[in-house]
Amino acid sequence: MGIDSGTAHGRVPHLPPELELAIFKLTARFYPEMIHTLILVSKRVCTWIEPLLYKVVKDKRTRSESRVLRMMASKPPEYLQAHVRHLSLCNSFECRDLSRILWTCTEIESLAILIVTVGTYPALLDHDMRHLMRLRHLSLDMMIFAGNDFQVPPVDSEQPPPNLTHLDIRSFGTPTLCPLFSMLSALTHLAFSDIYEPLLVQHALDTCPALQVLVIVWIQFDTWRLRIDQMNSSDPRFCIVLREDGDVWDMEEIWRRAEAVVASKRLYGT
Repeated sequence: MGIDSGTAHGRVPHLPPELELAIFKLTARFYPEMIHTLILVSKRVCTWIEPLLYKVVKDKRTRSESRVLRMMASKPPEYLQAHVRHLSLCNSFECRDLSRILWTCTEIESLAILIVTVGTYPALLDHDMRHLMRLRHLSLDMMIFAGNDFQVPPVDSEQPPPNLTHLDIRSFGTPTLCPLFSMLSALTHLAFSDIYEPLLVQHALDTCPALQVLVIVWIQFDTWRLRIDQMNSSDPRFCIVLREDGDVWDMEEIWRRAEAVVASKRLYGT
């Protein structure tokens, strides 16, 4: 028996909408570079696929070419709130712009702020991140607080994002960070990148209630090996991961390597 495609009666054959949707979403998932082309196919395909352009947003350009600021100007806040889940800011922003971004993309699950703001920004921890209730992964370059009298918000104030499990602190550490660790009740993974402050390390190990891994991420320079040899702790959760200076800073890979080292230490006692 033949299959009636509809062409004999002048009808254009088509797939069921559910199957079309599945095909386009799978194509966009495996070939993300094609999304800009796919959204031109039809209005319905654009409706299906365009949100995928905003799920992961990485901003590495100068402020005048900032993808995030262009996105903020072209899409309504509720659209960005609904679709942006992973946000990486490696740019220079006015503090008011960064605050506006964080108060718009409120459903993000991972956030990297690897920038120096134009002006001081004491409100970041105390105000502009507290509403990010779904935030689980945070990378924060402490240079954002350069020039500030940095203080962790009081313990009895509104708590940090309650679901934060992975925290990567970069550039420098200060003893004023110590009270923060006991406030992070869900934190399982903590990284100090290019920082080694024994007081901070020990305080985190002692006070983070759910901590499983504490990793020092260090650039592998021969001239620094002596200092690396001085980094130690008897706590099996502590480890060091070396990276090349030119490496792409992939925290997912860092976490995997750190977990493997900690698992080996627990298994073999080394």
